[in-house]
Amino acid sequence: MNQPISGKQGHDKPESRLKYFAMIAWIALTFFFTALALIGLVVLAAGGSTSPYEKISTSTLLIVAAGGILLIEALTRFMDRPDDGAAEDAAPEHNSRQGRVPEKPRLRLKSTLLYVVLVVVILVGGIMLNRSLPVFTVSPWTSLIIAVVGWAGLKPLFLRKKKQA
Repeated sequence: MNQPISGKQGHDKPESRLKYFAMIAWIALTFFFTALALIGLVVLAAGGSTSPYEKISTSTLLIVAAGGILLIEALTRFMDRPDDGAAEDAAPEHNSRQGRVPEKPRLRLKSTLLYVVLVVVILVGGIMLNRSLPVFTVSPWTSLIIAVVGWAGLKPLFLRKKKQA
């Protein structure tokens, strides 16, 4: 049965939300390793020391993944406009020639403050965990391989089209 997907971006089901958050974290970490690889390889080509770009803390990876999820959620909720369908249902019948004036999005101060507080909590938690979690040494070439695997795995893991029954 084909049922219309309702809700924000079709992420009503828990497994769909989990896949959505996993995709955001995957992309954030892929961007992180891509940037790390590019910076490290440029410094390596220039004859500099890559040691500052080789040490990656586990807490940094957690901050990147959780921060990416929070950033995308905050941006999508900040840019969320009122539903067109709900506005049309609530409006009285108008002549079809008259256009409807779109509603201006409202700034939700409570939601924005919640995301700011969550970002601060993640940053403070990551800094506190930095002392107890391990630090890995990853060369720029290894970062490049991880980035390539991240980009290559994006489509088969997250961008498949659903089969319709």
